[in-house]
Amino acid sequence: MELPLFPLHLVLFPGRPLPLHVFEERYRRMLADCLSGDRRFGVVAIRSGCEVGDVPEIYDIGTVAEIESVTTLADGRSDITTRGVQRFRVRELLGEAPYLRAVIELLDDVALNGEGEGTCELRELLYPYLASLGAPQELLSCLPEEPERLAYLAAAAMQVDVADAQRLLELDRTDERLEATLQMLRRETRLMRHLGAVGLLRPPGPNGADYN
Repeated sequence: MELPLFPLHLVLFPGRPLPLHVFEERYRRMLADCLSGDRRFGVVAIRSGCEVGDVPEIYDIGTVAEIESVTTLADGRSDITTRGVQRFRVRELLGEAPYLRAVIELLDDVALNGEGEGTCELRELLYPYLASLGAPQELLSCLPEEPERLAYLAAAAMQVDVADAQRLLELDRTDERLEATLQMLRRETRLMRHLGAVGLLRPPGPNGADYN
């Protein structure tokens, strides 16, 4: 299948929200095309290059984003809210017309049977980590029980660089993602104990943080 691509300096995980501010003319066109179709586009992390201007070098694996709401501003810019749906692999880049498109293959996760080793520890570490970053109590009180959702939430919330987050996204097996996420969270928790919280739950977007 073909999919419009939106390259960004971040990694979107399935199930996670992503607010975006659309201002470039090519992405205004992409937004209009998406709204007249299935309201979906692909978010891919930038390996090198910039979000604005020439087409950057991108990673091969990204996440389908579904548009949930659109606020159109008077000058033609838009604030949109989206949510990650499913991972995909770029099979072929089709160039800009006027925005980047690709032939993609949807990827399914290999699910766990049962809770999975490390799920309890991940939840126990994630609670104070999120609290230190200013997460609201309504999020802290309802951390996911399912290992798949929990691993994606932890991966999205951790204040790690794009390369680390991309490695988590590229894992096909839930048990591998759970273990890799747990290892990173242990590392980040140790750093936080020594250095204190260095960030807030504020993913790029016009409306600040939203991890519900």
